[in-house]
Amino acid sequence: MGPRNPFQRRDPSGIYSDANGTDGVDDGRSEPLPRRRSPRQMWWGFLFVASLIAMGSMFEAVRMQRHYNPPNVPATSFQRWAVGSSSITFLLSFLTLALQRIPQTSHVMVGTKLELITILLLLGFTCAATGTATNPATGMAVNAAGGVSFGNLYYSTWASFACVISLLLSYIRTERGLDVHGELLAQGTRFRSWFVLIVTTLIVMASSASAYDAQCQVKDEYTPNKFCRRAALGVSVGCFGCVASLIVVAMRFSCGNPQVQEGDADGERWNRIIFTLEGIVSVVLFCSYGFAVAYLTSEKGPGAPLGNLYYSSWITFGITFFVATSCFEEFQAAKSMILSRRRQPSNMQRGRGFDERERLTPDEYSVAVTDQGMMTSSGPVDWSDREPGVNGGWSNERVEQVQTDVPYGRRSGSVGEVQIDMD
Repeated sequence: MGPRNPFQRRDPSGIYSDANGTDGVDDGRSEPLPRRRSPRQMWWGFLFVASLIAMGSMFEAVRMQRHYNPPNVPATSFQRWAVGSSSITFLLSFLTLALQRIPQTSHVMVGTKLELITILLLLGFTCAATGTATNPATGMAVNAAGGVSFGNLYYSTWASFACVISLLLSYIRTERGLDVHGELLAQGTRFRSWFVLIVTTLIVMASSASAYDAQCQVKDEYTPNKFCRRAALGVSVGCFGCVASLIVVAMRFSCGNPQVQEGDADGERWNRIIFTLEGIVSVVLFCSYGFAVAYLTSEKGPGAPLGNLYYSSWITFGITFFVATSCFEEFQAAKSMILSRRRQPSNMQRGRGFDERERLTPDEYSVAVTDQGMMTSSGPVDWSDREPGVNGGWSNERVEQVQTDVPYGRRSGSVGEVQIDMD
């Protein structure tokens, strides 16, 4: 039998049918499967490079520590676990990339449960490697004071962890249809800031606890008391910030209703409660981390050298400032909207109309826009086409139309990410 037509297709019975309708028997030779391209190939490449640097740096750090120990002293559990986790991370990333490049195996390793299992294993090993390398007690990437002493190891382990997180989010989006990043974008900028605060405050708490355990575990005359008190302060503010951020995020998810309808008293009440809670918590966190940054990153503080505590404390302080500013701006926008709505009926009754509104300040008659690009209040109306009513005033139909006409589907009595209604 001659060579098979490349346009032939195989049906379940083993018979090939070409474009001309002629059939042929399957002779066992089939077209090779094309290689399935992974949508996460870039992140797998980044992970391969970062894990290679992390593995080499980990071997070097452990070799230097063993150099200063007697030959008969065995390696510690931290050293064995750090070397093992970094080596397994490199091997898994290398094997995954190799299998995805081969056409015969790419269908097994792209978008399958095997890829998900590999990503989850890598998440565990990168967490272990990052936690071990950046722990002051181990002395690998950071010293006993918490400062970075081995930059390659410090940044490569964090880069590996970030790549694995990106791989997991990409898999969930492409294979399970859940776009976590898109959901966070839909919730608004301030909600994303609260979500990031959970992570940064947790790092502040863990880094402060590690610094405390490294130098304050044994109480004697050489214990730096000022250092220990400030490390305990970091643990306290980190724990409080993490719990408070979790509460705000949980309430926004479960009770917040950005699309509350007119007359929904329960939805409006919950939105006001959530906004009030956000405002209070953001101000408290901003003040707390203002003092915490000053004490933690001072000369005698555990966050003075560049490290996890230094970066996380400053990032947390910046985010709390942004959240507090966002809440204040939304409150001012709601207040301005209420003032303009109260002045509008009085101006209509006096018959002054357009001339009175020309003298209003822009802030009092401006449009509040959320970070999703949606208008939250009715803007200035073209008063030139007003319909005169009784005594030169406005007709009831025209007033009702102006008060209920809200662009972009948002209610005229609400503002902000959680649609607060301050009437």
